[in-house]
Amino acid sequence: MARALEEIFRPAGCAIVGASANPSKAGHQIVANMLAAGYEGGLYPVNPGGEAVLGLAGISSVSAIAGLVELVVLASPAATTAAVVEDLGHRMDARADIKGIICSAAGYAELGTPEGRAFQEQLAGFCRQRGIRLIGPNCVGIIDTESRVDTTFIAGIVHARGGISLASQSGALGAWLLMDWSATPAGRVGFHRFITVGNMADVDIIEGIATLGDDSRTKVLGLYVEGSPEARRLVEAVGAVARTKPVLVLKVGRSDDGARAAKSHTGSLAGTDALYEGAFRQFGVLRVASPRELSDGLRAFDALPLPRGGATFILTQAGGPGIFCVDEMSAAGNLGFPVVTEATKEAIRRSAPAIASVCEPEGHADITAAAGADHHVDSLEAILRDDAVDAVIFITVATLFLDLSGMAKKLLDMLAALRVEGIDKPVFPVILSGAWVLPCRRILEEGGLPTWDSPERAVRALSLMVERTHSTERVRT
Repeated sequence: MARALEEIFRPAGCAIVGASANPSKAGHQIVANMLAAGYEGGLYPVNPGGEAVLGLAGISSVSAIAGLVELVVLASPAATTAAVVEDLGHRMDARADIKGIICSAAGYAELGTPEGRAFQEQLAGFCRQRGIRLIGPNCVGIIDTESRVDTTFIAGIVHARGGISLASQSGALGAWLLMDWSATPAGRVGFHRFITVGNMADVDIIEGIATLGDDSRTKVLGLYVEGSPEARRLVEAVGAVARTKPVLVLKVGRSDDGARAAKSHTGSLAGTDALYEGAFRQFGVLRVASPRELSDGLRAFDALPLPRGGATFILTQAGGPGIFCVDEMSAAGNLGFPVVTEATKEAIRRSAPAIASVCEPEGHADITAAAGADHHVDSLEAILRDDAVDAVIFITVATLFLDLSGMAKKLLDMLAALRVEGIDKPVFPVILSGAWVLPCRRILEEGGLPTWDSPERAVRALSLMVERTHSTERVRT
């Protein structure tokens, strides 16, 4: 009987078949990533010569490993499948301890050749016979920051813990997001789990979605989906998760050419895009249009409180970016501008420079380039205290006389004090621009507040959160 996928994310011992001392090989990077993640179980590099890898003693076969092996990662060429399966068979006859296999290697059914299909069926057939779960072939692997497992060959990952989980039918796109998160101003974005499924010879994207969605540490789920022969099961699985937590989906194959490209990539059937679009709307699933939008939305949901609605105040120190933000908000379709009280308007005027433009139009204040750190923070506090405001987009541009780092520290202190009072609303700091503002953004992100480098990114992330608020309300009623 097949074992639960959950066990693959928490293996007691892991063998890397095809491990190499050569840094240019995937089998080297996988070992390096397991060590970098801090994996505490037995880690066994396996290669024909028993070559040591990164200080770990090499072993010539999985069957020769004395310790427990619950997970095997295959980074060896597809042509070695017969020999690998034979070795794993000896292991199972003697110990029967392998619960999962992750095949990172390519050269299987995705090639569309008789040889590739035969290699895949040989590996998958062995797993079926022995009750072993198989992820792949032709996948990047998995990460679990809680159990400190990283079977991927993605370079430069920072294993910071958070509430984001990500399932992807593309290893490269998943790697793109993870590497991008490791290059943010704070040098990390916290996440929980990551899985790519490759050719889906056993574990498919549907099971990956269900496993991540069921995990209590997953606060928000991100998906890159090309398609499935079982489209109805796919959307129902996504919808089941969306009942309890936000799900953001980048579904490709909108065009006929895109659908053909998806099929040639992993053999996925993209299906009719209108079917997916309608089902996602029905189930309250949030569809995004780009990897950047997926990343921004996941970060916002993980770090920020869900807004009560779309009443969004724009507080800007720069006229042009503020006006651009107004246009972007208007185009979003579910965001509006609050009418704050006269007392709030007066509080903003007292907090801002005398030349500030307050609520002209409503829901917008330009405190001008004359604003210092206190002007920014005090004005923001006055706005957040107003009951008409659900969220704030906070835009500032670096000037030589603005203490950005001091502003960042004061802003975090102010938000913490408001939370003590029970005021907790999402704030989207848009800090423009470039390397000059990185210290400020780093302080905010290390304090748990995501930052943005352009207004439209903040607007779209907020729009997704408001869409979730509205879909949740529809479900309740």
